[in-house]
Amino acid sequence: MSSQQNKQKDVVNKQMIFALNPKPDFNITNPIKINKSNTYDPNYVKSEPSQKTTNQISNSNIGTFQDIEQQKQNNESKCLKKQNKIKYIATRSIAGLKAYTKTLKDNQDSLFYKLEINKQIDKNIFLLADGHGEQGAKVSQFAIKQLSDCIFDMIQSMKTQPQFIEQLNSNITAFFQQIDSNLANLSNIDITDSGSTMNLVLTYENYLISANIGDTRTFYFQRSDKPDQLGPSTLRIKQLSIQHTPEKPQESQRILESGGKIEQETQGFQKTGPLKVKSKKQDINGATITRSFGDALAKQIGIISLPEIHNFQIQQEGFLILATGSILDMIDIIDICRILTPITPPNSQAAIDHAAGQIIEEARKKSKLQPDIQDDYSLILVYIEIDLA
Repeated sequence: MSSQQNKQKDVVNKQMIFALNPKPDFNITNPIKINKSNTYDPNYVKSEPSQKTTNQISNSNIGTFQDIEQQKQNNESKCLKKQNKIKYIATRSIAGLKAYTKTLKDNQDSLFYKLEINKQIDKNIFLLADGHGEQGAKVSQFAIKQLSDCIFDMIQSMKTQPQFIEQLNSNITAFFQQIDSNLANLSNIDITDSGSTMNLVLTYENYLISANIGDTRTFYFQRSDKPDQLGPSTLRIKQLSIQHTPEKPQESQRILESGGKIEQETQGFQKTGPLKVKSKKQDINGATITRSFGDALAKQIGIISLPEIHNFQIQQEGFLILATGSILDMIDIIDICRILTPITPPNSQAAIDHAAGQIIEEARKKSKLQPDIQDDYSLILVYIEIDLA
């Protein structure tokens, strides 16, 4: 193995990255720099076990889960055991701009990843949370810390893949709801009108488990050697999360049945902006999402913390991306595909760092054209290789 390959592996064979309410990063072409002496607090995050060396749109253009082609591939590969290898990881988290004034706001997003949680069963965890409201940063930080602890404890006690899949799918909903309950009992975080989304991704062998609440999204851009009508010739797009917004009939029905209302903001005599969830009885800030942690008042009118969970089998290497809704509200998923295609497969950490920065920059440029945009922009971009075990 060449020294260059060793260097590439060393990039991802690091201690876990833990960015809670990260500071603004204006140099988007470089990876986020984190002062571990400030962010790695042993009283806040569980001690990390020793690690072994490892390798580390539009809706019409998005593939469906377990489509016919994939089912065929699954049947053909039953006798082969595949192993995912996290080769490169890039993270970005940049504060948005205050509405109209365009001055920098506080960043309320939080992100986390950890490789090789258990040496016997090589699993990796990725979390991305988007806070909102006055206490949004605290809510997103608390939710990530709690969920990472829950998953960490569960995985440490597991030995086999079937047990892991079964146990995860039966317990993950309880984890989300317990975190929401714990938030409601805190005295130091006011969740009256503040909350957070959450995206969770776990990888194991060639399996990927995704769970989410809110509008933060997860995609897998899978390499393909054949031209495909669902995307560019080298990548197929798999959506691995559900966007929980009032536009979804199932979500809006629950809100209306719970006594809430759904409407746009009024400016002058015009209705403008996205649909929001509001209360018929109380004056609360309108929510653009229908599932979240926190948001105590909105919980009375149908906002819930129940996640949607998807199991996905990775057949080809490709890019995993967790991105806040603010990014994909500004740029199309096909734009991201256009950025990733030229570097497929990436030949260096610098290549994936640059791609992550380019995604953020394109979203920020478009948001500057809209005076009422004030969101933060965060993503986790991962390149996964597949090896036969």
